[in-house]
Amino acid sequence: MHLINRYPKVFLVILILIWGLGYPLMKFGLQFCPPLLFTGLRTVISGLVLLSLAIQSGESLNFRQTWKALLISTTFNVLLFFGASAIAVKFLPSGIASILLYAQPVMVGLLAHFLLNEVLTLRKMVGLLFGFLGVAIISYKGITGDLSLYGVIMGLLSALGWTIGTILVKRSNPRSIYWFIALPFILGGTVLFCLGLALGESTTAIVWNLPFIGALLWGAIIGLAASWVIWFHLVRTGDASTLSANTFLVPVVSVIGGTLFLDEKVPVSLFLGGALVVFSIYQVNRPVPKALASTT
Repeated sequence: MHLINRYPKVFLVILILIWGLGYPLMKFGLQFCPPLLFTGLRTVISGLVLLSLAIQSGESLNFRQTWKALLISTTFNVLLFFGASAIAVKFLPSGIASILLYAQPVMVGLLAHFLLNEVLTLRKMVGLLFGFLGVAIISYKGITGDLSLYGVIMGLLSALGWTIGTILVKRSNPRSIYWFIALPFILGGTVLFCLGLALGESTTAIVWNLPFIGALLWGAIIGLAASWVIWFHLVRTGDASTLSANTFLVPVVSVIGGTLFLDEKVPVSLFLGGALVVFSIYQVNRPVPKALASTT
């Protein structure tokens, strides 16, 4: 935690790399396991890892004061975000699913203005919209096939879940990040696993080989446990809307990762979309001139 406080920009880069490279690695893991079962398994394992860290840290849970926040976090950060995104990917082309998910920074910018007193300037709003456009351009090659209204709704619910979960962390300012993530992950992951079984996914379809176990453990320990500790800590100590805008880089890293590890071709759209994402992040992170700041 102290290292994250001292080097927030370094850990932001680490977070973007983890999430960006996580998509190709999770796509690899899904070859061996149905989506909701895979999501449920890695979420529960991640929660158990964080639970052990919470116990070792000696941090108090304060369940009476935090149970409402924990329940809301389970609903939005796990069930809606993880569950709805897994379903959206199943019913939608990957490009559409990605575009819908990355409406999140725009949603955070709007809600943070009203709920967190983070001023949404015209420059920041333009930057967020350019970032969203950049993600859309990068993802356009995945926009093929029939659109499912159910899938679109799940994609938007996923983005909304991530948005509300981010705002919640900022507002509640939990004393222990470990407890705040561990319990919702264990509960929500169990629900997602059971939901997968209820929707017809079978445990017999899981191929328990070394590649799957490696992808599962990486996804649980690094892709979820480590990255969400970093994410929630950065959200708690920084500007939520500015931080969310930086996640526009995740699809850029993901496309590059797919090229390096899955032999996918580099789309020309990566260069234009990537340039718009970089411009977006510059606009959102650029400090307001003192002369203008004094007039607001």
